[in-house]
Amino acid sequence: MRNSNISRKDTLKSKRQAPANYLIICEGEKTEPNYFNGLKRKINEKYGSKVDVLIPNIDIKGTGMNTISLVKYTQRKVNQANKVYGQVWVVFDKDDYNDKQFDLAIDNCDYNVAWSNPNFELWLLAHFKKVNRYISKDNVLQELSKEFQKKGLGNYTKNDINIFNKITSEGRLHTAIKNCEYMEELNKDGQASQRNPMTRVYKLIDGLKEYLE
Repeated sequence: MRNSNISRKDTLKSKRQAPANYLIICEGEKTEPNYFNGLKRKINEKYGSKVDVLIPNIDIKGTGMNTISLVKYTQRKVNQANKVYGQVWVVFDKDDYNDKQFDLAIDNCDYNVAWSNPNFELWLLAHFKKVNRYISKDNVLQELSKEFQKKGLGNYTKNDINIFNKITSEGRLHTAIKNCEYMEELNKDGQASQRNPMTRVYKLIDGLKEYLE
């Protein structure tokens, strides 16, 4: 009977510690969903179906109307879901927007926005090094490829389904968060379109890191 009580308490404790349900809407079709699906697998194996990763079939490039479509898609998925989401995140990059579109997309979204300037790969690069000055999206990719080679991870490719496990080993997730906090302090003023280098993906991951260990 005593063992049964302990088991029940442990079960209740585990449920209390489980993360809120997360919905992550990715603009990108390869890198971002591959990364977040790796995160999803790790959390869901431990806590059940807590993280949903979706890729809307929406063209974000071009006019601001497509930004509205992305937000509407997110709202529709929230309304149609058979669960209540404690956290809803929209993930997109600066590299597909001009300055005005990028800033408006962030300002007009009612959900959490994990934006990156210039691109999502800056978040991946942060797992390996600090970036302390303006960097183009092409240079981010070049630097990331160098780090992959240096760490013996092979070539960086956007369609790598094992990207999450590759770059978060050896405590690199904590390194990435610290490096992003550094970048945010470095670029704490102004609109998001002017804050390069910067990625807010770390805010999303920071809320989940305790469930990944």
